[in-house]
Amino acid sequence: MSEFISDANFNELVVDTTLDNRNDEGPMTLENFTKLMVQFYELGWMRGSGGAMGCISGKELMISPSALQKERIREQDVFVYNISEKTEVQRPPNKRITVSSCSVLFSLIMKETGSECVIHTHSKSANLITQLIKTDSFEISHQEYIKGIYDPFSGKTLKYSDTLSIPIIDNMPSESQLLEPIRGVLDNHPQAIAVLVRNHGLFVWGPTWESTKIMTECIDYLLELSIDMLKNNIPLVNEGAFEKEDNLSEKLRTLMFSDMAPV
Repeated sequence: MSEFISDANFNELVVDTTLDNRNDEGPMTLENFTKLMVQFYELGWMRGSGGAMGCISGKELMISPSALQKERIREQDVFVYNISEKTEVQRPPNKRITVSSCSVLFSLIMKETGSECVIHTHSKSANLITQLIKTDSFEISHQEYIKGIYDPFSGKTLKYSDTLSIPIIDNMPSESQLLEPIRGVLDNHPQAIAVLVRNHGLFVWGPTWESTKIMTECIDYLLELSIDMLKNNIPLVNEGAFEKEDNLSEKLRTLMFSDMAPV
């Protein structure tokens, strides 16, 4: 993906710089980016050079490199693009290193949802749960960590009693081939903030890097918990858990990614 600047979704990606800073700590920096790579590696999410992250910071888009050990990534190894000018600002000194193959997926998700961060993990729980569940979605309710999941329709976090639903798509030989399946998820599940890829891993997106990190942590916990629940024949969803909206169209009118409630 050395020619990411020619990617159609990247070229259509627009950032509204007139909006107030929505970050809790501040916009993503290269220092924080590389520190998160190490943290995700230690969590088992990005072992064997797998996994990736893309973050918008002001007018710039930062994307992790492909095939580099994530716990050893340096600031100079991160690809940086100017979103307004559609140019490459920084690339690794080693010219053989290419941008993550997930880059085209990140630009699609960011363009379609208004997200500023996408995290892709290869956690064992994300892989195993898709083999245990034969349907096209993972669902769980009445768990405390559901309250850490952002609802783009309401602009708030979900309630303990809500049902978290994450679409599951089939894996492909390469990440770039997941483009159309993920586009289908975005079209058919506009409330989705994540997608599971069978026998592969997890993608999570959100309005800020902080909220995306929090959601990824909460989802990974829920996936790990679900595996143990299934082993013990405990249902993942309380049948009385899902609260139907009286008027879904009202939620659709809510501005995406605004006024996120604290977890």
